Amino acid sequence: MKTKSKESKVKILLLITGSIAAVRIPLLVSQLVKDNYDVRCVISENAEKLIQPLSLSILSRNACILDKDQWSYLHSRPLHIDLCDWADFLIIAPLTATTLSKWVTGNADGLVSSILIANNKPIIVAPAMNSKMWLNQAVQRNYFILQDYPNVLLLKPSEGILACDEIGIGKIPPNDLIQLALKFLLIQNKKPYYQDLTNKEFLITGGCTSEKIDAARKISNNSSGTMGLMLAQVARFRGAKVKYIHGPLRNKLDITEGIKTYEIETSNELIEAIKNEISKCDYFIMNAAVADFKISVETSKKIPKSEFENFFNDNIEFVPDILKGISKSKKENQIFVGFCAFTGSIKNARKNIKEKIILKGCDLLFANPIDIEEQGFGPLAKNEGWLFDNRNMEIHLDKTSKIELANNLINQIISTNK
Repeated sequence: MKTKSKESKVKILLLITGSIAAVRIPLLVSQLVKDNYDVRCVISENAEKLIQPLSLSILSRNACILDKDQWSYLHSRPLHIDLCDWADFLIIAPLTATTLSKWVTGNADGLVSSILIANNKPIIVAPAMNSKMWLNQAVQRNYFILQDYPNVLLLKPSEGILACDEIGIGKIPPNDLIQLALKFLLIQNKKPYYQDLTNKEFLITGGCTSEKIDAARKISNNSSGTMGLMLAQVARFRGAKVKYIHGPLRNKLDITEGIKTYEIETSNELIEAIKNEISKCDYFIMNAAVADFKISVETSKKIPKSEFENFFNDNIEFVPDILKGISKSKKENQIFVGFCAFTGSIKNARKNIKEKIILKGCDLLFANPIDIEEQGFGPLAKNEGWLFDNRNMEIHLDKTSKIELANNLINQIISTNK
């Protein structure tokens, strides 16, 4: 979400502490500056041993602030208070076990911990440490305490190969995900309600399915899976437990961490994955773009072009309506939401959309146009749409980025009275 002018730049205070993951932060600084944020970096004494303050100064276009600067005679006010007042948002990446302990126990020993204790602005927290340290009882207890802080958006560490060559949980969340969390905070307009889905479970589908024709061909569609992924991450940022079932994602951003994902290919695989999880969720959002047709016979050969038309015509069949079938098992306390892409005017599509809600048995149906330039498919596309219920409700959601649309749509979904 780029800002328009120097005067309107969003101010980001980036706190960097002494985990080896700090070496990834200069790239984050560079990307934030490219996106036109005003970035100031504060680096702890230990982090200073891992990355050069000069590099951060050059990349951020602002002097890097060191731990020893806290009580400099050059400042007329306490530096940690000045920095908190200056910032619109804070990011601490990486957060170490030591800094976490200082924060939750009120230990203001050092500039970074003083800022954390004095701050009441929204802050994104990205921990990073060895798996054994992360899973230590004291660290988990401190992290649990942090979950109750109203201004904190927590990004759990990722799993993978760590700096110590061990495989486990402890990697710093991807820079792309940190930036997505920042965009999420920006669209809240500084309202601290982004933990309102705690104790709720979302099951979301997204992306395209594909059906094999022969050894060389498939039936599929243009869905990138981005909208479903944005819905999943927004629900997760707001405190929900989220499971995301998806086809191949056509999105270069590394933003799947923090949600449980299941990759599928065919409609049958999608049906089975949904059936395994559907009974556990409070909200089911069917955003997957299911291929409409499949071939009724299995072949391991490539059909010659001369025979293809007859083969196709003799063996093609419709894929069953998955949402219609799943809705038969819907519980009283569950909300089911479908998606419907359309072309042409909403006036002409409205009758068909209302009929689809009844046919599919869902509570809500979101209809979005895909024949308008820069809308519809793809990670950079913007979207708008109309949300219908199975009675007379019709709400237009304005054209905006997919993450903001996802947030606005979830607001409407959770406010639904069945």
